[in-house]
Amino acid sequence: MTHKMTLRLMMLASTTALSTVAMAQTAAAPADTGLEEIVVTAQKRAQNLQDVPAAVSAFGYEQLQARGIAQTSDLMGSLPNLQVTTPYGTTQPNFSLRGISVANEFSASTASPVGVYVDEVYQSFRASHGQQLYDLERVEVLRGPQGTLYGRNTTGGAINFITRKPGLGADNGTVTLGFGRFNTFTAQAAAEATLVPDKFGIRIAGTFARGDGYTYNPTLNRDFATTDNIGGRLSARYRGDSVDINFKVYGARNNPWQDLPYGIGYLQNRTDAGGYSRFVPRPELGGRILKQNEVQADTAGRYFTSSVGASLSIAFELNDKLTLTSITGYDSSKYKLSPFDCDGSPNNVCAIRYDSKSDNFNQDLRLNYTGDRFRIIAGAYFGIDTIKTVNQPDFFGFLRPVLTGLGIPGSFNNIPIAVGNSLKTIPAFLLNPALTPASPGFCAPIVINPNGYYDARTLIAFQADVAATNSAAGNAAQNACFAAGAPPFGPILAEQRYTVQRPSTALYGELAYDLTDALSLTVGLRYTWDTVRYKDARTVVYDLSGKGIIASTVPYSFPYNAALPTVRQQEKTGRVSGRAVLDYKFADDVLGYISYSRGYRAGAYNGLAYQDISQVYYLQPEQVNAYEAGLKTRFLDRRVQLNLAGFYYDYSNQQIAQIIGATSFLRSAKGRIYGGEAELQAQLADGFKIDAALGLLNSQYKGNKVNPADPSALTLNINGNPFPNAPSVTFTAGFDWDIVQADKHKLHLRGDTQYMGKYYFDPFKNYNQNPCNAPAPGARILAATPELACGNPGYWLFNARLTYTYDEKYSVSLWGKNISNKFYYVYGLNLNAFYQDYLSRGAPRTFGIEGTMRF
Repeated sequence: MTHKMTLRLMMLASTTALSTVAMAQTAAAPADTGLEEIVVTAQKRAQNLQDVPAAVSAFGYEQLQARGIAQTSDLMGSLPNLQVTTPYGTTQPNFSLRGISVANEFSASTASPVGVYVDEVYQSFRASHGQQLYDLERVEVLRGPQGTLYGRNTTGGAINFITRKPGLGADNGTVTLGFGRFNTFTAQAAAEATLVPDKFGIRIAGTFARGDGYTYNPTLNRDFATTDNIGGRLSARYRGDSVDINFKVYGARNNPWQDLPYGIGYLQNRTDAGGYSRFVPRPELGGRILKQNEVQADTAGRYFTSSVGASLSIAFELNDKLTLTSITGYDSSKYKLSPFDCDGSPNNVCAIRYDSKSDNFNQDLRLNYTGDRFRIIAGAYFGIDTIKTVNQPDFFGFLRPVLTGLGIPGSFNNIPIAVGNSLKTIPAFLLNPALTPASPGFCAPIVINPNGYYDARTLIAFQADVAATNSAAGNAAQNACFAAGAPPFGPILAEQRYTVQRPSTALYGELAYDLTDALSLTVGLRYTWDTVRYKDARTVVYDLSGKGIIASTVPYSFPYNAALPTVRQQEKTGRVSGRAVLDYKFADDVLGYISYSRGYRAGAYNGLAYQDISQVYYLQPEQVNAYEAGLKTRFLDRRVQLNLAGFYYDYSNQQIAQIIGATSFLRSAKGRIYGGEAELQAQLADGFKIDAALGLLNSQYKGNKVNPADPSALTLNINGNPFPNAPSVTFTAGFDWDIVQADKHKLHLRGDTQYMGKYYFDPFKNYNQNPCNAPAPGARILAATPELACGNPGYWLFNARLTYTYDEKYSVSLWGKNISNKFYYVYGLNLNAFYQDYLSRGAPRTFGIEGTMRF
């Protein structure tokens, strides 16, 4: 889909909407005809979706069921300019709204710039974002900064998951059982009982899924990317004359085998640092090339995540105009990837063990006043989240048996650690006389890079240069030193521990005033005090045996000094955010608005710093100034709904990651974004409805300066590049057709297609490769595979669901996702220390059958 085509579609949609304003003014539609109205609480009060002067989309319970949205990845492409990606399968989803996301940062301690809320409780820990998506009342997606009513970490927007609560009416329940491709069994159930009529009731809901994976690993002879999750929730509700109390407790666990990465090298024949390529015939596989669904990995493990929590919502009606609401939430989550294979090869090149624990508390207290002409919300918020992390990098492990076989002792500590003040030198070591009889038996220390960071690439290049120099000089003994090391460095095995703690306090208020019967003004302000603590930090490095600690890099001590205090740093900031909105009712079903809003994401420390104290630094908060105009319309007796929005963002201090060697550096970048959106729904006939959504996006980094001397600054020019995870075009279209609707029988068909335009996985676009599919020669030059440097190609996905319902109590569904079995990637990361890129694929074609009983 070209830009010209999409622009024409936008212009056509705009013309259609504006030309029907007069029709809408005269066509007074009965309340019980046309499209269903959706009530949302996006602005902290119940409103018709069409009356909210902002870009908000929502899926109700029936829409979620018809579209088969059962996990966060199912939201991918379902709305304009919405993307959901992840480096770890269904674990730790990354939401992108209008091009704003966590970019290519993958640390568990990084907060998402798209705020995720469950029943108004903020979810800070990204690993737990996908664990409550069952028995939902609706999902609300707010695009654009939400700095007033939601606060920090909503520069891109907010996503609200609202669970089903006791209705305090008739007892009811539902049970759904399903079986799908890859032997996947699913079960969901909910039961509700009203113990005191119209006063008190409880609801219990649960979900379970288990199945084989869609990726086969010949090395370990088992399937990966499996399904293994379970969750449960208990909700209780009490409603009195002037109070409504909702209490919820829940727990969830997810423990699948790892979704294996596709490691693609960019040396000759697309090999990585260990000499492996998935694109050449493999001798261990009988001389055949790997299939698309196969990945050879030697150290893959499970993705374990769990969460437990509780929330309490209390709404007091102080009088007929004033309501006091208290939202309290607490959750505790665990996240463990152990071991995590990050090279996708049968060699032990890259493995990491991630282990994090999060505790999160939130308290929001607000007053909501509704008068004749004005509405006021005033509130106070306090939240604190603590994430304790233990990471264990295990890099170049394939060298361990090589060096051991050469007779090098386990106490050997010749490792390529990027520490500017200590291990920049290859230490002295003895050679094995039996292996190198012509050598002097001893290699003197060699300085590799006295002023910067180095990795395997630097050492290999240095080895080649020195070998050539020594050969020319006839220095065979010095060359023997390098040959004995083969290559002259050992594996990196380290343990990194640190805690990030983020208390946050805010005061906020918003006034909406009806200037006339048609014109309204909304003004809101919020002031937030944030503290970010990086504490209890220590990284130790092990010797060749993996048992003895040889050094501490954070803080630095060599030899290792266990008595040295851990690292502790802290930063405090205060920020103003808010919005101003002017909206005008052209007619009963036509609302136009213009707005300015400011949002921000709290500052952060470089969470994955483990090689030197100089890598532990703080980045100032992100900030977005957003300008938006929109039009919300319904016409033709409310059978057609068309919503339009256009926006411009000024973005500063975006937190992006740059991988140098075996270390991730958090950088600051700025740029701008503009685009447009159109959402269409139309009830073309009784029992037949269509929907479509189009998103256009233009993002560009600009005004950035390259400063290699500053560890938080860019070391590669990205000006002119698009933002990561920011496709220029997103499009979705679908239909709902009641094929049969007679007496007790109903046959319903839902079909939809989604288009995700070309986008880049990180901010570095083509890595200065021209053409993009030709990595620059030379081991010292940062390069990338065509899969990253040329961008992720656009792709279409097709889905369908056919449901037969009898007596509104029993139903059976046949469903399929990615029906055309499109192979595509959803995430990519440059791991240049290993001469490779890391890529995660999207799910292949899946299909199944599902039966539901309601009572």
